Amino acid sequence: MSLARSLSLALLVLIGLLPCAAVADDPAPRRIAFGSCAHQDKPQPIWDVVIAAKPDLFLFLGDTVYGDTTDMDVLRKKYAKLAAIPGWQRLRAACPVHATWDDHDYGANDAGAEYPKKDESQQIFLDFFGVAKDAPRRTQKGVYHAQLFGPPERRLQVILLDTRYFRSPLKKRGKFIPGEGPYIPSPDKTATMLGDAQWRWLEAQFRVPAKVRLLVSSIEVVAEDHGWEKWMNLPHERERLYQLIRDTKAGGVVVLSGDRHLGELSVMDAGIGYPLFDLTSSGLNWGEKKWRPLEVNRHRLATMNDGDNFGLVTIDWDRPDPLLSLQIRDVQGDVTIQQKVPLSLLQPGELKSKGIERARLASGELLTPEEVTKHLDKRRTIEMRVQATGTGGGLIFLNSSANFRGEENFTVVLDKAAQEKLRAAGVTAPRSHYQDQLIRVTGVLSLFRERPQIVVSDPAQIEIVKK
Repeated sequence: MSLARSLSLALLVLIGLLPCAAVADDPAPRRIAFGSCAHQDKPQPIWDVVIAAKPDLFLFLGDTVYGDTTDMDVLRKKYAKLAAIPGWQRLRAACPVHATWDDHDYGANDAGAEYPKKDESQQIFLDFFGVAKDAPRRTQKGVYHAQLFGPPERRLQVILLDTRYFRSPLKKRGKFIPGEGPYIPSPDKTATMLGDAQWRWLEAQFRVPAKVRLLVSSIEVVAEDHGWEKWMNLPHERERLYQLIRDTKAGGVVVLSGDRHLGELSVMDAGIGYPLFDLTSSGLNWGEKKWRPLEVNRHRLATMNDGDNFGLVTIDWDRPDPLLSLQIRDVQGDVTIQQKVPLSLLQPGELKSKGIERARLASGELLTPEEVTKHLDKRRTIEMRVQATGTGGGLIFLNSSANFRGEENFTVVLDKAAQEKLRAAGVTAPRSHYQDQLIRVTGVLSLFRERPQIVVSDPAQIEIVKK
């Protein structure tokens, strides 16, 4: 590593540590409650249930109020309604509260960088949560923040992301389909979720030593199938997040998310070296009130599809291998979802995988099942990285996923004619020739056992893309 690079990284870490002081003399938190979506005009009985869970800390994941205005006096009055609720007052007295925003307290439904009053709204948000006038969040763009708790051997890091201030416009469906959401993944790789400054800051945070890291995102990170707001709407940004965790070797990351008016637990092999859990809690008094069909989520472990709820993460630090319990609780305080996770599982290297990279059209669109349907039996050019290869029936298979049976896998099939031409060109081991390469393939898109593929008869149909 060059001296300039070393100094640059050191500066990033220093900058990242400034707003991330450790409460080193205090015991490490054992019970961290969280939630999102609390409408100020509706009763909020859940606060006393949250308090009864005896949290050491409460994290507000956004939609603190439903502001939805460009009139800052109106926004202040809505925060004042929340401040006057007795249950909220009791929570503030019971434990520290840390927060980020989502769209409605930011100022407008599904809003991003285009919202015209974001700087004014930021100051009102920070006023409400009692952030000091000389705090870094008063002068930076966006409300992102990180905090360390507990001594080094039991250190908890809370990373609060801002998924609103910098976020680029989302790509909408050509035709709205009721119940399926308005958005589809965008092929625009210049679009951003966090903005350059926040990405640099996040890299610094992942390099700060910590045992458990709660990565707070107002919108879901792991869920990728529904058509509402989520990280997968900007797939290159979600992959950048996974790559950053992988590159910094940050262990102990668990995602906490909100926004969806339901509770659920999702998990995936994101290629970070261990399972990535995403625990979603929404809403505190704005959960769906009656049963509804489940949203599609291939990564879902469990769901609380209706009813008000909050999340609770407990950490048993006293075990030789500390144990995390990821919970969703209802308005009676009953546990509706629970997953116990030993901290040793959340360490780089515990999961041997290469991650998941969906194939995409050369124009940039991800080849989701919906997109595949549009292009069946048509000649298309796709791009994919070959993560696994195989043989069978005299054919050679180039797969985009290490799990060739996975729903996300795309297969390029080299038939016997293609293999003969490769041998004639001096390529005697096609599998190793293409393994781990980014390739561009042109051919007719078809299905085999409900999985997408292109059958190649001429190796000229395949181009190895140079980095």
